Amino acid sequence: MSSNIQLISFAFSFFYGMFFCLTSKVNESLINNKKVLVKLLVTLVFIIDIVILYIYLMYKINNGIFHIYFILSLIIGYVILYLNFNKLLFWCKKCVNDLKKRVK
Repeated sequence: MSSNIQLISFAFSFFYGMFFCLTSKVNESLINNKKVLVKLLVTLVFIIDIVILYIYLMYKINNGIFHIYFILSLIIGYVILYLNFNKLLFWCKKCVNDLKKRVK
């Protein structure tokens, strides 16, 4: 595997970790007031879909070659966004409010 493909795989894994964090927050908010069995089933389907999508996209990027450092990059992306989620949410709300002011 060439170094360009490895860098693309690193970057993809990192940003996919961030995507996974965002979608898991959405999943959590959607199933917040549901029964335990529904929560379990929805979360199971969600995780299976996320894993299948990651494997498919990695297959398209680098012919499905997985290394432990790609998974570590994914975990680092997840953790970074998880720790900074409130800052991101504040920034997004600020941008939306600025856009609303400009439209009026």
